[in-house]
Amino acid sequence: MVALALVLVLLAVSIGLGVYLFRKQAAQRRELEKQAAELEKQAAELAWRKFLLPHNTDPAPAAAQMGLPWGCGRPSLTGHARGFLTSLVTLLLLQLGSAQLTVVGPGHPVTATMGQDVVLPCHLSPQRDARTLDVRWIRKKFSETVHHYHDGQDLYGEQMGAYAGRTELVRDGLSAGSLDLRITGLRPSDDGQYVCTVEDADAYAEAIVELEVAATGTDPHLSLGGYEAGGVRVLCRSAGWYPLPQLLWRDAHGQHLPSVSQTHSQDQEGLFEIEGAVIVTGSVEGPLSCVVRNSRIQQERESSLHIAAPFFHNAQPWMVALALVLVLLAVSIGLGVYLYRKQVRKDTRMAEQAAELAWRKFLLPHNTVKVTLDPDTAHPRLVVSQDNSSVRCGSERQKVPDTPERFDLWCCVLGREEFREGRHCWLVEVEGEQLKDSWWAVGVASASVETKGWITRSPEGGIWAVQYKKGQLRSLTSPPTDLPLSPVPTRIWVCLDCIHGQVSFINADNGVEIFTFTAASFNGESIRPWFLMERQGIELCLRDSTPQTLSPAPGGSCPSPDTPASPLLGPAGPAQE
Repeated sequence: MVALALVLVLLAVSIGLGVYLFRKQAAQRRELEKQAAELEKQAAELAWRKFLLPHNTDPAPAAAQMGLPWGCGRPSLTGHARGFLTSLVTLLLLQLGSAQLTVVGPGHPVTATMGQDVVLPCHLSPQRDARTLDVRWIRKKFSETVHHYHDGQDLYGEQMGAYAGRTELVRDGLSAGSLDLRITGLRPSDDGQYVCTVEDADAYAEAIVELEVAATGTDPHLSLGGYEAGGVRVLCRSAGWYPLPQLLWRDAHGQHLPSVSQTHSQDQEGLFEIEGAVIVTGSVEGPLSCVVRNSRIQQERESSLHIAAPFFHNAQPWMVALALVLVLLAVSIGLGVYLYRKQVRKDTRMAEQAAELAWRKFLLPHNTVKVTLDPDTAHPRLVVSQDNSSVRCGSERQKVPDTPERFDLWCCVLGREEFREGRHCWLVEVEGEQLKDSWWAVGVASASVETKGWITRSPEGGIWAVQYKKGQLRSLTSPPTDLPLSPVPTRIWVCLDCIHGQVSFINADNGVEIFTFTAASFNGESIRPWFLMERQGIELCLRDSTPQTLSPAPGGSCPSPDTPASPLLGPAGPAQE
């Protein structure tokens, strides 16, 4: 506490001493200026008197009469005194002149477009290094600080909030007396007068710089406002202008038409919206033009409207009614055609769905095939059952021959069967205790699919499949497509249609379609069943889903289903669409 008190006392003494010295220096400067003025006055009076003295008279009596402090009988002393006096006056005048500042503005308004950056010019005259001066730009309207520069630093404590982060004193010209201010991202609120001030000790100067912000708005929007005063009322509206623009009407010959009304409003950004109206009668020929002009930057927007003769109020009433009836009739016909086409599309879609449902219900059982696994293609970590009807992922790589058709990076295996034509379906079941954390995929692949190294698991790589990983089922499209199904199906029909180039996946428990690859490009290749398994704890089983039996092959490791399954008839009964 004692140390804090001492610090405060020393601080107060320092501040008081600084104020005293500053006032003393200012008083000395004022006294020096006063002495210089007095000496200058005496020198001028002395020169005038010398000019009036006769050239042949003795200067001593004249000097005595003037009360000079030196003996004029010694001309050499008088010359030295006058030289000293002249030098002293000159020195004082130079010191006085150095304390005077003059700030010069552009002398004309500075015009800039909203959103752009602008530099407000201001400089010292004559040129002088301004890096150590106190420079302050002020909004004249609000008397608040826009930017403050003092002794080489920008000070933002007193800056208006509207200019935060948007002002900069151009440093390149400070050494030459330039005090230019850059304002970025101009707004309508920046429009107005600015005061450029500079201060050095007890010297101060300022100049006014006027900034004119301009903005060009939208193209005028013309609309009909109804019948009025024997003609048609036409409205013109345009927004986004600054300052308030002019709205003019012109006919086809360029003649101006008087407005019957004109209103304007201003949005939160300060931009103007203007609206005007004119009454047009049948005597006005050709198109009608609305012109909105910004006189500040000499820019304008123009739109035209041609009014057909039947719309004028002086036309026959039955013609107006007929025109309205025709318009309503055209709208009704268009709406009827739209609704008819919409109903046709709906009926067509329902027919296609019905045909698809019939195909699944009646044709699928006749196109089911028995699929077995090809151990020669299985990754060394995959363990294929003896009857080639199931596969699981082991913990270690098996010692198997590295044949060209064996997968060596991804834990994949192909089916033995190859299909080139017709429709074929087979049932795949996922069994195990760790289904939630598993990673598996089922589908088909082209016979030429890559088996070595990294493979592209998408149609571009010759694979059409769905994959389950980290609790998410997705189709292996490019990019993959999430399939938000809950719960995730574990009994899936894989249906290959070589005729139409489609690969479909159907939930065997309820017959709901999971996903379908349409317009698949097989390029005439044979297609084989494809499986992937990257985690332990689960097993993929192939059901013998031929019409003769739907139970697993003898020796299979998966339990047999409780009831026969088909894409549309699950254990619980008929499918749900």
